[in-house]
Amino acid sequence: MAAYGVVMWSLSPNACRVLGCLLEKEVTVPSTYPLTLNALLSACNQSSGRDPVLQLDEVAVGAAVDELREAGFARLVHASHGARTVKYRQVATDVLVLDALRRAVVTLLLLRGPQTPGELRTRGERLHPFASVDEVDRTLEHLVGLDEPLVVQLPRHPGQKEPRWAHLLGGPPVDPPAATATTVAVPPVAAAPVEIPVEVASLAAFVGSWSGAGEGRYPTIADFAYTEQIELRTVPGKALLAYRSATRASDDGRVLHGESGFLRVVGDGLVELVVAQGSGVLEAADGLVDGDEIVLASTSVVGSPTAKEVTATERRYRVVGDTLTYEIAMAAVGLPLQPHLQATLHRDA
Repeated sequence: MAAYGVVMWSLSPNACRVLGCLLEKEVTVPSTYPLTLNALLSACNQSSGRDPVLQLDEVAVGAAVDELREAGFARLVHASHGARTVKYRQVATDVLVLDALRRAVVTLLLLRGPQTPGELRTRGERLHPFASVDEVDRTLEHLVGLDEPLVVQLPRHPGQKEPRWAHLLGGPPVDPPAATATTVAVPPVAAAPVEIPVEVASLAAFVGSWSGAGEGRYPTIADFAYTEQIELRTVPGKALLAYRSATRASDDGRVLHGESGFLRVVGDGLVELVVAQGSGVLEAADGLVDGDEIVLASTSVVGSPTAKEVTATERRYRVVGDTLTYEIAMAAVGLPLQPHLQATLHRDA
């Protein structure tokens, strides 16, 4: 341990993953933060932006949250305004005194393991853009120079051109030689019912029919439960997916909502959603697709003369195996952007 200076923390690997997810999602999807246990579970197990890829269950994530709370790095958010779901938030940025740059570095190291400064710069775009690799180097120098260092530079393995850095929140890092490093196998996603055109390869995880249930809430309405069917289908020769969603009330099966449109690939990792809703609202949004996650924010929301006023939306979709989860936030009738819908659906056979 002495080789790494003064090491003050010894969080378990699961607690490090949970903390990294709380730090990440607070920045990348603030409308759905703090996180429910279900959202935190999906974040921990997503296959993109994670190394190693894990397959945790609710018990493991719950135990990791308890560990973080005992360490003073996380807190429970008490339910209010009729909400029934317990949520969690991180306070590590306050405890460790992390600004945006230092927070981005620590988050990436928690989620993806040892990395070079160049990798940290490239992968930190969504968390906090670095102006240069030199800026990453200066940030690392600060973190390693603290009275209680948060990072350490690892010895170079043969053939490695750049030094790699690791966090110290889990105690002294174990750095296996590159030739013997192991990875965690990821269960393959079930094959889509049709061949995925190369134009929409980045959206392959989302193609198919999905069905499941969700919950909705908003300050102006009573909480409600619903069932839903979603279809995302390829369109031959087009860099887009045709999208359709239909929901019914869980209690009596009455039709609640319907919307349809297109999810368009417009660049490397860039997507747009264009959707028309039966309620008279037309929504255009853009965002990012990163493996099994899509995050979208509205660029324009307009309505028919009789439609309810909606001014902004944010959507976040995730796929883990054959499970699709999403959270949708909405700003409407003079109220600010806030959580509105969340659901869990499963791929139809």
